[in-house]
Amino acid sequence: MAGKDKQLKKLRDHHAYLNRKVAELTEDRKKDRGVESKAILMRLKKTKLALKDAMEKAKATLTKK
Repeated sequence: MAGKDKQLKKLRDHHAYLNRKVAELTEDRKKDRGVESKAILMRLKKTKLALKDAMEKAKATLTKK
């Protein structure tokens, strides 16, 4: 169970990191509307969403017992 807690914390930390990067890139996109910056932003948002799903799955596994 301790391993699951560590995994959940790691997912939360990575999600928080991606959240900061997305906010930073969104600010940058106000000045630079290039295709490359949009692609990076979309990839980060998709990764962030996948992490959120993984966190929900990990929480469900922890609370199931």
